[in-house]
Amino acid sequence: MTTIGITIPESVWSARSERYYTQVLHGLEDAAVAGGHTVLSRVAGSSEEELEVLTGWAERGMVDVVILKDLLPDDPRPGQVRRLGLPFTMIGDVRQRDVSAVTIDNTGTMRRLLGDLHACGHRAIAHVGGPPHLLHSRWRREAYRDFVTELDLPLLALEGDYGADSGAAATAELLGSTVRPTVIVHDNDAMAIGGLRAATVQGIRVPEELSVVSWDDSPACQTHSPPIAVLDHLPHQLGVDLGTAAVALLEDPPRQLRLAHEVPRLLHRGTLAPGPEALPA
Repeated sequence: MTTIGITIPESVWSARSERYYTQVLHGLEDAAVAGGHTVLSRVAGSSEEELEVLTGWAERGMVDVVILKDLLPDDPRPGQVRRLGLPFTMIGDVRQRDVSAVTIDNTGTMRRLLGDLHACGHRAIAHVGGPPHLLHSRWRREAYRDFVTELDLPLLALEGDYGADSGAAATAELLGSTVRPTVIVHDNDAMAIGGLRAATVQGIRVPEELSVVSWDDSPACQTHSPPIAVLDHLPHQLGVDLGTAAVALLEDPPRQLRLAHEVPRLLHRGTLAPGPEALPA
C-alpha cells in the first residue's frame, strides 16, 4: 500500500474550517482508496514548516508521492521535493507547464466572471484578492486590472489574507470609497462572509444595494442568509483529479498527467442582483 501526502496551510485551514479544502480532501481520498492507496494530510503553519513536514515524511518513508499547491514566485518546494526523491503533482495554473498537475485557468476564470457581472449591469466591480505573494492571487489580480482598464471601469481592488476579518476590513474600506462598488468579488468564501458582515454593520442591503460573489463555494456559502453567489469550482472533483494524477505517478512513474479543471460557472444566488446598468427584462 502506498501513500499520498498533502499539507494544508494553517491560515487557509483555520479560515475555511471544514469548507473548501475538506471537500478537496474527500475527493482525493475517494480516488486514492479506489486505487488501493492511502492519504496522509498535515496542517502546516508556514512554508518553512511545510518543508520540514515534507522532509520528515521522506526521511521516514511515510509517503510515496506528494501534492503541492499555492506556489510562490521562485518557490523552493518543487526543488526540495525533487532532492528528497519524491514525485509530486500539484494544483497549478495553465501557465505552469512541464509538471504533473491539475490546472486551473485563473486568468480566464476571472475574465469570464467579470464579463458575466458586466453583462448583469454592474460597472463598479470591486475585487478583494488573496495574499499577494501567491501566484494564483497575482494572476487573478492582474486579470481584474486588465479587464477594468480595457472597459474604462473604476479600479476598486484591495487584498486580504483569506480570513473573514480581512474580508470585513476590505469591504468596509471599499464601501467608504469615492466610487462605491455595486458588486464585490472575494477570493474565497471566508472573506465573502466577512464582507457581508461588514455590509450589514453599515446598514447596506444585500443584494439591493450591494452584491457579493465568492470565488469558492462551501456549505457555509450555501447555508448563509441569503445564500452567497459563487463560482462552482467543484472542489470534490478537483480532489478526485489530484488523486488520479498522483496515482498515475505511483503506478506508472514516467506518466505525468496534466488534467485541466473545468472553468467554473457563476451560480446566481441570493447575494447577487442585476446592477444599475442592467437592461430591462
